[in-house]
Amino acid sequence: MKALAIFITLLSPLAAETLHCSGVLGNSGEQGAALVRFAAKPASGMGVVYDASGSLWDRAGDGQLNRYAADGRLLASYPLPPGGAANERDQIAQGPVGLLIKVGRKLYLLANDAASGTAPQPLSVEANRLSANHHEGWFAAALDKSVFLVNSAGETKPVATLDDNVTDIAIGPDDGIYVSSNGEIRRVDSFAPADRRGPWPSPGDRAQWLAGAWFGSAWHGTLRRFDAQLQPDPGVVLGGASGSFIGYVPGNHELNDARGLAQVRGQLFAASGSEGILHLLEWQPAARRFSILRRIGAVPTCSALAMDGSGRIWFYSGFWEWSDAPDTPLRHSVPPPQSPGFAGAIGLPGGNIAAPGIRWGKPSLYYGKGDGPASLSEDIPLPRDAIACTLTTAKDRPALLVTDDKGTGRLLLINSEGKYEGDGGPSELPGITTLTSLTYHGNEILAATANSIVRFTPQDSGFRETARWNSWGDSPADHFGESIHATADSGRLWVSDSTRHRVLCFDAASRKLLGSFGTPDQAGTSLSQLDRPTTIAARGDHAVVFDSGNQRLIKLELSE
Repeated sequence: MKALAIFITLLSPLAAETLHCSGVLGNSGEQGAALVRFAAKPASGMGVVYDASGSLWDRAGDGQLNRYAADGRLLASYPLPPGGAANERDQIAQGPVGLLIKVGRKLYLLANDAASGTAPQPLSVEANRLSANHHEGWFAAALDKSVFLVNSAGETKPVATLDDNVTDIAIGPDDGIYVSSNGEIRRVDSFAPADRRGPWPSPGDRAQWLAGAWFGSAWHGTLRRFDAQLQPDPGVVLGGASGSFIGYVPGNHELNDARGLAQVRGQLFAASGSEGILHLLEWQPAARRFSILRRIGAVPTCSALAMDGSGRIWFYSGFWEWSDAPDTPLRHSVPPPQSPGFAGAIGLPGGNIAAPGIRWGKPSLYYGKGDGPASLSEDIPLPRDAIACTLTTAKDRPALLVTDDKGTGRLLLINSEGKYEGDGGPSELPGITTLTSLTYHGNEILAATANSIVRFTPQDSGFRETARWNSWGDSPADHFGESIHATADSGRLWVSDSTRHRVLCFDAASRKLLGSFGTPDQAGTSLSQLDRPTTIAARGDHAVVFDSGNQRLIKLELSE
């Protein structure tokens, strides 16, 4: 699907510019009924099924199962029991009469043609591991140390009782039953020849026999491929976590520790992401590697956005080009921060970006350009509960002001590239109670808080409030709603008015309204509407906003 440019006229009849939509990023359904949405609470992906009708299935947040067309459109959603922790290794698998689903320690059955909203039917079987494939209708399953077969009717057959709990289970070559634990894989069914019981090194997490090969996953968006004898064939086929390579290989961290693969047809495969974002992959026989073709899913959350000097959109520690489509995969991503994500992000004057967050338990500052691996400054003095940052000066040098939602924070001294170079000490924006975002205009800091933009100027070792405004005219339309976010660049102030479902662009000095996008006070899913827009970034005449209710990024452009 190609996004149409939807032009929205300015509220003022004297205005000479328009603010229009240039397309969608991050939501493969793009708009309307096909728009993809995930449940509010994140959950691990649970493998991927490609069914006979050409649909793809995976979990989409805690308590929700999504069914997609191969082009990324949402076809249906189904309620699931709550669960979703990564260590539960929940699984979805295609059987002869429908989908067999494991959530927690329970199994469920759902017909492939079930109407949207249909709840899966529980089976009276306990299992905490389930294979992604079956043989003649029998799946391999495990409950702790007990291995057994189970079918869609809930009938079971015992296989073995092991000394260790089963980590992964699969039906492999010659219809043997293979289990993984402690980084090794072995065959446990009674039909296995004595010299073919293992153990062998596992190809990775979620070891799976598919299309005549073993596949396993790892961090850095890595997939490995092994042959029937569990020897590397050739080993790493996507990503860069080979364990024997020093350097940089582009990775996609939405495929970190992938939850499983499905063969769509021929050389086309689908991979389940660690949080339910699907990707279509193409196997390239000559290179013996996968390439990523399409991202299927939404943008469930977005704590930070930034645009670099080339207009690239930086999200989730990867980037999109301005010209990318709704189903374009993220490029050049690096390991993202821990929940709840980044404490804001800022585009620096030299073209780099900087974004603080917690990575691997360490307060860190990501910095660099959007077209390659970000650099990292670790163990920075990141304020507790930090949610926002912006550029300012301290001690006559560039600094990031990072604060919590009360405006209490710290100054981080940086160089022109964004690298941390020292602690600038504590700092506070007085009079702030419900801050959402920070930005800067000249030497002033602009804070979006509740329904107002508050302007601060540097004073001695702190900041002084010099203006506060929430309206620019006399009509009811000329007032901000109760929750806003803001960013500024090139003399323009961009405000995403969450409560009133619109984005506004002002001249930052005069507060003159330059353009408005969205239908005030009316949420919608078309390319001319927004639903609770929040995080926003801008460069020149371009901006990108997180349309949170629609779980997509909208590209906006101001033009005459």
